[in-house]
Amino acid sequence: MSILLINPWIYDFAAYDLWAKPLGLLYIASILRKYSYEVNFIDCLDRHHPNLPKPCKIKEYGQGKYYSLEIEKPSLYKDIPKRYKRYGIPLDVFEAELKAIDKPAVILVTSMMTYWYPGVFDAIKILRNYFNDIPIILGGIYATLCYEHAVKYSGADYIIKGKNILPVLKLVDNLTKNTHNYSNFPAELDKYPYPAYDLIRKLDYVCILTSIGCPYRCSYCATHLLSPEFIQRNPLNVVDKIGYYYRKFNLKNFAFYDDALLINAENHICIILEEIAKRGVKCNFHTPNAMHINSLNKSLAHLLFKSNFKTIRLGFETSSPSLQKRTGGKVTNQEFKSAVKNLISAGYQSKDIEVYVMTGLPGQSEKEVIDSINFVASTGAKIKLVEFSPIPGTKEWCRTGLDSDADPLLHNNSLLLFQGHESYQRLKELMNKHNHH
Repeated sequence: MSILLINPWIYDFAAYDLWAKPLGLLYIASILRKYSYEVNFIDCLDRHHPNLPKPCKIKEYGQGKYYSLEIEKPSLYKDIPKRYKRYGIPLDVFEAELKAIDKPAVILVTSMMTYWYPGVFDAIKILRNYFNDIPIILGGIYATLCYEHAVKYSGADYIIKGKNILPVLKLVDNLTKNTHNYSNFPAELDKYPYPAYDLIRKLDYVCILTSIGCPYRCSYCATHLLSPEFIQRNPLNVVDKIGYYYRKFNLKNFAFYDDALLINAENHICIILEEIAKRGVKCNFHTPNAMHINSLNKSLAHLLFKSNFKTIRLGFETSSPSLQKRTGGKVTNQEFKSAVKNLISAGYQSKDIEVYVMTGLPGQSEKEVIDSINFVASTGAKIKLVEFSPIPGTKEWCRTGLDSDADPLLHNNSLLLFQGHESYQRLKELMNKHNHH
């Protein structure tokens, strides 16, 4: 039985491969193989496809631009003075991939940002043209957070909510009239087979997940909606996995996908990094998801530097004590200053430490963001301005005034930039001035 897995395009005003791989889909692929299914995989975001009109450049640590093509904007975006693009392989390349494979028994499609759903819908539409009678299952972030919208408009036959893989396997069995015994199906991520990274055409990096969920409940974040429990993996199993990919694929760059990588540091990340050093694994680490600041004491900062953490990103968001408290209370200004001081003491330069400062939160003033930018700059760290994106089910969503059935295109932070364009430009100029200095 052949199962086809699809990682669809991104449709947006901007997109960049910042260590982005469909990790959940690759886990599903490896588990399907374990239960004797054959797996085909088409990655619409493949930056190394041989039939791209022009090659995509690779940056020092494996990240880089996607191939893109400008397309017509949705009507909701018609007044935004930016180019809207399809990021990923051209349509004819996708269709050629479909022609080259045998007819599948079931098709699985994943989804990412809620407002990227047009790329998901187009993929499903094309799949229908080629395999009209084949059931299509849609899962992922958009399918979970915008379940009713997906049921009504996606065109998929089945919508799966959440990150639990077992319902997917049982549904695939039911659709293919197979019977497998799942009584011993592993409940822990440690016992899953490794993600099927061999399906990726060319690996520039590997994404590692050492934990699921987050103990914090930040008012703008959907992590607790996608993964209600916070569970950390066995640190030695994580080291085994890093060592395996390091040797099998000769890889030097690893990106942690954790939302709470530094929590319980002494019993988790410290053990991982110390054991990696013992085993002689020499690689670079990156944290595209921001790290928690209040865990960054002197010893941990020195360990990160010694372990070649090249991309340091800190989730600060705001210097306003009242807004810090409203959004979850995960960090104080003093904790932030201490963390930056510890990182610089460990050997990092100012340009190495990127700090997320959020703009556009409901009720947030321009002055509050200016104060936050100036505060971060005073510590010597580099500012990275991030725009609030309303996510259904979060506390901040309730403050936006958006209806529960609002089109997910309205979740796009580009709308915020356009609506407050002059203010955002002033903030960006201030950020650039500080960062340049």
